[in-house]
Amino acid sequence: MNSLNRFWCVVPAAGVGSRMAAAVPKQYLQLHGKTVIEHTLSRLSSHPQISGVVVAISAGDEHWQQLDLSSYNNIHVAEGGAERCHSVLNGLQLL
Repeated sequence: MNSLNRFWCVVPAAGVGSRMAAAVPKQYLQLHGKTVIEHTLSRLSSHPQISGVVVAISAGDEHWQQLDLSSYNNIHVAEGGAERCHSVLNGLQLL
């Protein structure tokens, strides 16, 4: 595959889900046996045109470390920001 046709993704996942009022942020809610963020990373990481994924995670996120992401070698972590736009910018700056 031509390297010009490969992409990187930035996934802003630093939210706390305060408006949803769930026990955990919505990216960590279970859906068919996995968290929403695990489904997202699985799909993006397995796509043939995606070279890697940068996930923006809140500095105080206690749930991220509990995920088993050892099978992914193309996921990188950036610090999330105060708003989604800051998280995306942090992810882009990491790239």
